[in-house]
Amino acid sequence: MINPHPITHIALPLFLCLALSISGLANAADHASPSLSIQNSVISCVCTASEASQLTSAPTPDTFFTMDECLKTAFENNRLIGISTEKVNAAREKRQQVRRTQLPVVSILTQEQKLKTATSASSRDSQDTHRITITDSAQIFGRNRSQRQAAEATIKAMDADRLRTILDITFQVKKAFYDVLLTQDLISVAADSLAQLQAHRDHTVLLTEAGSSPRFDLVRAEVQLASARPALIRAIRSRLTTMADLMHLLGQDPLANAGLIGSFPETLAELPQGEEEALTIALRDRPDLAAARASEEAARHQVSIARQALQPSLQTTGNLERTRGLRAPADQFLDNWNVTLGLNFPIFDSGLSRSQTREAKAVLRQAGLNTEQTLSALKVEIRKAFSALQEASEVLRSQEMNVEQAMEALSIANTAYGNGAKTALDVLDAQMALTQARNLRFQALHDRAVAVALMDKALGHIPPSALTDQP
Repeated sequence: MINPHPITHIALPLFLCLALSISGLANAADHASPSLSIQNSVISCVCTASEASQLTSAPTPDTFFTMDECLKTAFENNRLIGISTEKVNAAREKRQQVRRTQLPVVSILTQEQKLKTATSASSRDSQDTHRITITDSAQIFGRNRSQRQAAEATIKAMDADRLRTILDITFQVKKAFYDVLLTQDLISVAADSLAQLQAHRDHTVLLTEAGSSPRFDLVRAEVQLASARPALIRAIRSRLTTMADLMHLLGQDPLANAGLIGSFPETLAELPQGEEEALTIALRDRPDLAAARASEEAARHQVSIARQALQPSLQTTGNLERTRGLRAPADQFLDNWNVTLGLNFPIFDSGLSRSQTREAKAVLRQAGLNTEQTLSALKVEIRKAFSALQEASEVLRSQEMNVEQAMEALSIANTAYGNGAKTALDVLDAQMALTQARNLRFQALHDRAVAVALMDKALGHIPPSALTDQP
């Protein structure tokens, strides 16, 4: 079980200290008696205690995160989610632009002209013009409608892609969270292993001094103790890197001093009974599939737009103006208005529209292939999720009793060794078996938790907290 706080074992410096002392003991053992070798080992331990403390010491975390807090922080601060949200905003503004380009345009002209001489007897050399013009262009064969539909489909695609990003980040955060928990468990196992190996080594020293155990047993115990030290070092360093990965996903400083509160789930939530049921749920809920379909819909509308490039358009222009100085009476403003209605029918564009139509069709075919690829990848992901979950669950069941049996075997071996019924090698073998069994169990707990997270991703399950703040 994971402690609800980061690993800050007080005993770790001592364990490392004792492990570091072995090199001094091994050198001394070649030239001195067992008692002198033991004395040199104690001196070496004292000399290297500060070094071991520096390797394992860590400041108290400034911030602690639970799984829910990690997910909430990621939804608010993850940069990839922010980018996808801005893409949705950009698509919505693009829709507004499409709508605005299809509305009438109003312009105002104010002009004052000074001439050298009047152009006629009824005018004057200073002329003023004030005009309001309204211009509208209507695509009578539906091109405007296709443009609006393409813009709407693009928004749906971008919003579905945002949900896909949230789904991916959710899985990555969960996996990173469980990775950190696993490293904390591995630190605990490595520290316990060092403690047990140290206790065995100390007991072997007493037996060697008493002459009831050969010096080979002592050398073997100290070699085993030294060999166990790298596992603890790797676990400590691994926790630093996995925590940095998690902080990066949360949009926080990767070098921040943070800790976790949580453990691997002991029970599983209700999951689909088979791949067919899972596929049905995924086809309904997966945002990446929705994004691919929406992109295909937008590409289909783009084909319609390209085909309608040479369709006629209805042009309407209305002017309302006031002029002075152009005609009699020249010193007064005169009002006038006019309306122009025209039909613009392009007949030749050097093949531009035909090329644009072929391009749009190629993009549509790409979108269709992308939808098929997404669907195929979805099926593979479901198969992998089921396989990973079944494998992790089976491994976990096989290791539950194995840890208890390994602990019992080590206890028996220690007792028998003290009575002379077992050799030191038997004790070391039992210790290695216990360490391996504990590591396998924690790895299985980690793998099962990650497999459940992968299954949630394959099904398209997005945490409700991610849907509370829609852009």
